Amino acid sequence: TPAPIDPTAAPIAPTPAPVDPTPAPVDPTAAPIAPTPAPVDPTPAPVDPTAAPIPPTSAPVPPTVAPISSPPVASEQTLAAIVCGGSNGCRNNAEMVDPTESHEVRCCSETAKDGWVKKNNCEVWGASKVPTCFHGEDLATAEAICQAEEARLCTAEELYDKCAKGSGCGHDSDLIWSSFSVTVDPIPPVAPAHYLACGGSQQSCAGTIETADNDEYHEVRCCSDSLIQGWNKRNGCDVWSASEVPICFHKENFVGAKSVCAANGARLCTTEELLSDCSRGTGCNHDKDMIWSSTPV
Repeated sequence: TPAPIDPTAAPIAPTPAPVDPTPAPVDPTAAPIAPTPAPVDPTPAPVDPTAAPIPPTSAPVPPTVAPISSPPVASEQTLAAIVCGGSNGCRNNAEMVDPTESHEVRCCSETAKDGWVKKNNCEVWGASKVPTCFHGEDLATAEAICQAEEARLCTAEELYDKCAKGSGCGHDSDLIWSSFSVTVDPIPPVAPAHYLACGGSQQSCAGTIETADNDEYHEVRCCSDSLIQGWNKRNGCDVWSASEVPICFHKENFVGAKSVCAANGARLCTTEELLSDCSRGTGCNHDKDMIWSSTPV
């Protein structure tokens, strides 16, 4: 006979399920469990006051570009005309020379001045004592001398026409500064020598051509492909020509001759034009001379 159950006794807890002592198998495909990171100290490390300061990072320096140099500009060269002061006293009637050379001075005025001379065929008064004689001045000084006299340098034509002849200082036998000047072409000649050709078919040199180095001195005639007032055009020729440009030149090198023609809005004639008499009879007695041509050797 079982013992009677005490109704006041505590209930009997159920017996727990037995624990399996064998651990569960590890899944080899499972991701590994990361270790727990060490905690980060929020307090920054103290700065060592003795440590060298860290220099600031410099901005990158752009590479230096070499400047593009411009080619040198050739200085402009000019030539100015000196003209004989008298009729027969000079070795040459006129020459184109460097403005820094030294030559005599005469002045011209378009209004009357006491003691100045005026020739019948001239419209200007000329003088040599301005106020004294000047025998060796460069072009700039000569211009200033005349300006101080309220005058100007005579033109090449006025000197060629002897408008200041006889005005003193012995300048009738000198080569006098004129106001005529030309700019030299900065491009060198295409050849070191050019042909000369006879100025007229009725002279002893008719049909003759010769070669001349560019620094030799010879006569000048010019040709133009278009009409220039006062220039001559002969039948059978396509050009106008002249010898007085603006005066006769009997002694010029090639560059001087070319520059004189360019200053007149023209050019040197070709050998063909010269031998075809296209410039014959234009004056300065050049028909019997060997004339510079533009034809290179």
